[in-house]
Order: sequence, then structure tokens, then C-alpha cells
Amino acid sequence: MRNVRCTSTIGGLLFAFCGAVASVGLVAQDVKVTDPTSVVMIVNRDSNDIAFMDIKTRKIVGRTFLGNNVNPHMVMMSPDGRYVVTGGTRANKAFIIDARTLELVKVIPVDIAPEHLAFSPDSRWYYQGNPDGDSVSVIDMVSLTKIKTIPGLAEPLNVTFLPDGSKAYVGNYGAHWVGVIDVRRHELLKKIQIAEAPGITKLDPGRYLSEIKGINIAAPTNDGRYLYAADGDFGVVGVIDTREDKVVKVIRVGADPWRVYMSHDGKYAITPNNGDETISIIDLSTNKVAATLEAGPDMTGINFAGGKAFAISSTTGFVYVYNMQTLRPAGRIKIGTNVQLETATTDVADEKLYLAESTTHSVVIIDARTEAIERVSNVGLFPWGTHIMDSKDNYCH
Repeated sequence: MRNVRCTSTIGGLLFAFCGAVASVGLVAQDVKVTDPTSVVMIVNRDSNDIAFMDIKTRKIVGRTFLGNNVNPHMVMMSPDGRYVVTGGTRANKAFIIDARTLELVKVIPVDIAPEHLAFSPDSRWYYQGNPDGDSVSVIDMVSLTKIKTIPGLAEPLNVTFLPDGSKAYVGNYGAHWVGVIDVRRHELLKKIQIAEAPGITKLDPGRYLSEIKGINIAAPTNDGRYLYAADGDFGVVGVIDTREDKVVKVIRVGADPWRVYMSHDGKYAITPNNGDETISIIDLSTNKVAATLEAGPDMTGINFAGGKAFAISSTTGFVYVYNMQTLRPAGRIKIGTNVQLETATTDVADEKLYLAESTTHSVVIIDARTEAIERVSNVGLFPWGTHIMDSKDNYCH
């Protein structure tokens, strides 16, 4: 901390003035991000840090090193813009960063292999999913302490809060049900089975259910009235009524759907089906598949921007493009050869995508209208994902 010495004058006016100057200087010195919406957060798995890139200048304005052998998995900013959090998969810890100074302010032990996470709408609770611990850690963002571990889950991945913050829904990739959590008590209330297991699995469960590919996320409609949960093994999407917490419709999609992604206008949901390399576009007004379109292998995510949908084919170096007005393919964008694509976030204007590309340690910016690309290199080692505050496409793989 810098000390400023001032000379006293009549009434202490000069002292007060100098004190104000010192305070301003301290703020200018310590604050690296004045506007939390102005940066892209980048999870760098192998350099064990979170990088912050200015959206306008494309410059890295700061990095927060988390420690050795942390392997951060997903990053998220609290809705109030005060904190940035991530879970360290190898460290079994949660990391809390001041969003303005980028200082690491707290490290909190959680359960085994923390990955995906979510904030309650009021920024009070940070739920950290621990897939290998079959639990969710509850962190109080006022005291910055873990207050509870919610057990009884099965490889929990993504958490979805209702808009009023009363309940949270957990996708269990190691099971075929969605967990319902009472946020007031932080307790697992109910398990919502998405669909009945096919008869063949009952005949030989050791063969067909030895490695369950269940539910990644229960993705909400814009108003939170319904949730759409894709089951990888069953090849279906279950529609959950959040008032009654029961499945009201089961929709058949492609083979091995990874998860559901919601279009920003609330009209469609898309599942990337990695089992047959297609996407299924669901009309949310009818709960029917409106189109099944060819895609690529190993899809890690879907982004929406400029009236289009973009499907990331992680191992091919291509992003597949679809026209959301005609529901037809619209070509593909080549990002590179022999590169690994991870996940992307879309800016709040729905104009550009920020795609993590781990092979060359880059973030690739895709213009949704022109489909031109711009590469920002040396963002960190093995960028795993990106995040922009208030983006509708903040997700992880």
C-alpha cells in the first residue's frame, strides 16, 4: 500500500485534499476491471489461472493465478458483478476472486473433483457441483464460507436456479433423474425420473448400464416455467413442469444427446446428438422436433447469435452453422487443422462468439454476421472455456 505524506494547513484542507488524491491513486492502482461486463473471462486449465480479456481492445488486462495443480474447470461471475468463482478439479477447492482487483480473496475446500457451478439469482449462494463426490457444495457469498454439502446425487454436473431462487435443479450424468433442491434449506427434495429405462437394459444391466450417460443439465425456458433435460442413454428430452416438479412430455431426439441449449428468443431448444452426429431442433411451442440436421462429431456446445445457431465440433476444427429462421444448415466455419475446440460464450449483443481453442492456447472470435474469425493468441495454457457476464450462452463441457 502506498503512503502519501501531506502538510497540514489551516482547517486541514490540504490534508483532506491529499488524502482524497491518495485514495483515488489507490483505486487506480488496484482496480483492473472497472466494468464487469467489459471482459471475457478465460479458464486456463494447464496454467492454473483465470485470464481477463478486454472485449474492446482484445488485450489481457489481468490474470489470477490459483496455485499449482488446480486445473480450473468452469468460471462464472456473480450476477451482482462482485466476484468471479471457479472450481479446481484437481485441488478439490473453490476459488473466489474479486471481480475488480482480480485478487484471489478466498480458497475453500469442497468435495471431490469440482467442475460445473451456478449462482443463485440474488448472488447469495454459490453452488459447486462435485461429480466424483456425488454432491453439491453450498458456499455463502456473504461470509465466503462453505456452509453445507448436499449429498445423494449421482455425478452432478450443471445446476439451474429458478428465477425466484426458491429451488435449484441438478443434472445427474451418472443417473437418469434430475435432483430438486430446496434452496432455503439446501436439501435434496426430490428425484425426477426423465423416462423409463428401455427393456433391454433390464435384461442385461451390466452391459447396457455399466457406464451411464445421463443428464447434463435441466435447461430452463426464459420464464423458468419449464425445464428441458436430455438423457444421453435414452435419446430423449424430458420436459419438466417446475410448478409440480414432474415430467409432462418426453421428446425423442437423436442418439446420445449431450444436453439442451435454449435459443435466446425462447422459440427453440437444440440438442447436439453425438451418437449420430446430428442436431435436433425442438419447437418449444409444440414440444416436437421441428428439424433433425447433419452436424459433426464430438460436439461440445451450441451458441446462438445473429439469427443463427453455431455447433462446435471439437475434434474436427469446424463450427457448423444453422439458419434459425429456415431451420436449415448454413455451412460451416473452419477454425483450424489439427486443433481442439472447447466451448464458447456469446456477447450480450448477440454479435460475436468467443471460442476457446486449447491446442494453440487461443481464443477465436467469430463474427456471427460475416462468419469471419479473429484469433487472440497466448491467452494462457489450454484455455478450456470462456464466460461473459450476462451472456445467455455461458456453459461448460
